[in-house]
Amino acid sequence: MPFSTFKIVYDLKVEDKLEGASHFTSLEFRILVTLKENDLLEFVQGKEQPVPEDKDELLQFKKNVVKAKKILIDSLKDHLVPIISKMSSTKDMFKALEGMYEINNTSRALALRKQLHHVKMTKGESVITYFMKISDLRDQLNAIGDEVVDKDLVMLALNGLPHFWEPFIQGISGRSKFTKFDRLRADCIQEESILAARGIIKISNGEDSHVLATLSIKKKGGNWKKGDFKRHRDHKS
Repeated sequence: MPFSTFKIVYDLKVEDKLEGASHFTSLEFRILVTLKENDLLEFVQGKEQPVPEDKDELLQFKKNVVKAKKILIDSLKDHLVPIISKMSSTKDMFKALEGMYEINNTSRALALRKQLHHVKMTKGESVITYFMKISDLRDQLNAIGDEVVDKDLVMLALNGLPHFWEPFIQGISGRSKFTKFDRLRADCIQEESILAARGIIKISNGEDSHVLATLSIKKKGGNWKKGDFKRHRDHKS
């Protein structure tokens, strides 16, 4: 086996063994590259390879089958090996891995989607941290083949903002052109600075935003009431 090929297989064994379905997409790519480098890709893809009749070719064929099986088995943690160990065909072994991934992947996608739809900007959380949470969930979904479209991300991000961001949300919603997610993040960061400058929130250490609106900001004659924020904002403008 060439040195470069050995290194790829070694990396799969030590660092990238499949423990569950969560990172199968990246591992699948490594497995396919390793098989291709060894001229064994046809043993897991395409039509079933015919068994040669020539004695020497048959011997080489059997060696290649063993190599392909070894690459697949070496990519797994021990507790997953029994899933494919009794299968005679390398194609069946690979299909079993894909099937396990697809079944588990559906559950994972549902769980991630649920988290994404319930994400909120919490008290004391900065805009940057809030958008990182959303981006991380989006990236996890994309990694398992469940793409989240930009329009959905924007709607989810706006819905998760605190109530005192309502004037900002209305401004974004009233735009004639759709605001993309990256643009919304930049706009929110700018709005956060404006809110801090007006005393609506307090930014500590450049990141944490502590909500003061309707909680601790006072005006002459008493505490703020819900609905006073817009009047305060308009007055300060």
